[in-house]
Amino acid sequence: MAIHPIEFRYGTPEMKRIWEQENKQQRMLDIESALAQAEGELGIIPKEFADEIKAKANTKFVTVERVSEIEAETKHDIASLSKGLSEVCEGEAGEYVHFGATSNDIVDSSNSLLLKDSIEVLEEKIERLTKIILKLAEENKMKVCIGRTHGQHALPTTYGMKFAIWADELHRQYDRLQHAKDNVCLGMMDGAVGTTAALGTQGWEVHKKVSEILGLKPAPITNQVLQRDNHVEFVATLANIATTLSKIALEVRNLQRTEIQELGEFFDPEKQVGSSTM
Repeated sequence: MAIHPIEFRYGTPEMKRIWEQENKQQRMLDIESALAQAEGELGIIPKEFADEIKAKANTKFVTVERVSEIEAETKHDIASLSKGLSEVCEGEAGEYVHFGATSNDIVDSSNSLLLKDSIEVLEEKIERLTKIILKLAEENKMKVCIGRTHGQHALPTTYGMKFAIWADELHRQYDRLQHAKDNVCLGMMDGAVGTTAALGTQGWEVHKKVSEILGLKPAPITNQVLQRDNHVEFVATLANIATTLSKIALEVRNLQRTEIQELGEFFDPEKQVGSSTM
């Protein structure tokens, strides 16, 4: 499902798989499954019902098409999801789907899983790029080039130093991403206003157990939603990383200009096209 007119031209296959509708729905079902498992382990709902909910919390049973049909009537995404899961469960298990939860317990926790998956893709790409640039730095540590300040010739430097600076900055960006990941990938299962009142004295145990099952850090405190300052920090970190990548790309672009030609990108003259006119 496209979220931007150019997303499917420039989005990567890995990110598209994470954010396409069926996977997003599966992640929400994963939350419903973890909730049932936690409640089954704590004796809040019968264990056999928890097992049945877990077995059916899959888009093979709860299809995107069926949930969309229900949502056309209910006008509510999570109510439609839980109804779709309830109707495929055997016996009385369906009555215990979504027990004690509110909509954003499902939405925010599933978004945390999606963000975690996305960050893992970014981590791998940053690590790979850093290794490539470090290799270039080692190979070119003695290759002298002119240094420039304000775009003008200054004093000699080396390409190895230029590449090492990029690698060092990417390393810092990786650390920033780790910090943002730790803060944004949180689980919650706290009910309508965050008090866990619907689950009584075991509410906080359910909250922690659900996060444990999902591999998320339990949020220390919430109301209806996870607090958004962590998401703002994460988006700011992405912008910071993008700035580094833009800086590197612009330097490569500038240094491969015809009148400079110090750097270059691979171009296959047999197949590749750089212009529809020239």
